[in-house]
Amino acid sequence: MDFELPADVAEFQHVTREIVRDLLTYELEFVEKGTVNPIVRKTLVENGYFGLGLPESYGGLGMGALAQCVVQIELGRLPPQFWTELRPLMGPGAKNILNHGNEKQKAELIPGMCDGTVPIAFALTEPHCGSDLASMRTTATKTADGWVINGSKTYISNGKNAKWIIVYAYTDRSAGRNGISAFLMPSSTPGFSVDGTIPLMGTATPGVYEISFNECHVPAEGLLGEEGMGFRYALEGLNEGRLNVGATAVGMGEYALELAIDQAKTRPAFGGVIADFQAIQHYLAVMATDMRAARLQLLEACWRYDQGDKRREIASMAKLFATEAGSRTVDTAVQIFGGSGYCRGFAVERLYRDIRITRIYEGSSEIQKNTIARELLR
Repeated sequence: MDFELPADVAEFQHVTREIVRDLLTYELEFVEKGTVNPIVRKTLVENGYFGLGLPESYGGLGMGALAQCVVQIELGRLPPQFWTELRPLMGPGAKNILNHGNEKQKAELIPGMCDGTVPIAFALTEPHCGSDLASMRTTATKTADGWVINGSKTYISNGKNAKWIIVYAYTDRSAGRNGISAFLMPSSTPGFSVDGTIPLMGTATPGVYEISFNECHVPAEGLLGEEGMGFRYALEGLNEGRLNVGATAVGMGEYALELAIDQAKTRPAFGGVIADFQAIQHYLAVMATDMRAARLQLLEACWRYDQGDKRREIASMAKLFATEAGSRTVDTAVQIFGGSGYCRGFAVERLYRDIRITRIYEGSSEIQKNTIARELLR
């Protein structure tokens, strides 16, 4: 067994760590102004992060799940607002286009996705259905020359800035899950609207979006893949998306651990520093053990994914453990910081807000447990 990263992945990890170190200097500006310095996006575009998992033939870097997750662990140290545009490009949306788009669709979208000029949004969740995808109400009605989409979606990242929307809708409700199809629709389509912004505790600024489709006409070639396969496409891309969310949590947790160690060594108490006390030492020991286990489980799951082992329970275990362990670690880091850990401007306070969503999106912890148990009992 070889637990070392492949040389090319280790090199990209090192490069990313240096870039992240430089970009962290813009965090204070973001805290004070609420806006991300344009140099952050420029840096990520110029260094290929928008095309990290997309094929080299389209201008991407063509990296697998292991490399993507190693990079995302490093990016997880940054405020998520710095890299939130990357999420649709490393999750189900981009993979649906890559795996099921026709050559014309891929040629039209993927080069722009790689260079940051064609932002996309993944429109799956609805006000009346979160994890219960079969309860969606959005419909696509077939016409002589295409489809007409009606409905609404919520919690859509990048919904306001996207040039293309991947929309999931019922084309045959009587077929249940087998009646859901996926479509590629330009955001300029008449009838499409961004109806509101949902402010969040953290992660995205100003938030995520509510969008709607009112008699939106999509030509026949706007169908993504085969009719009735949308539900399978959505699930197919979730494994990689879940690994990516797990990587985010590992990055946040490991950063919180580093900050907590530095704080423990320097925060004075009773004639010494708080690291002198066994209670703090035990906190740090558990945090370090949690994060080591989370990293190893995540990287093993990513390696298996790249080898063709795409069992759902493997990705779900990694996502479940990484997000729960990361959350425990960040919470303990706040405790070690004491009152200052609850103050805006401290990184651990930001991490505390930002990591919470990782136990919810791309399938909540409860959904991961359901998936694991279902696969065990098959």
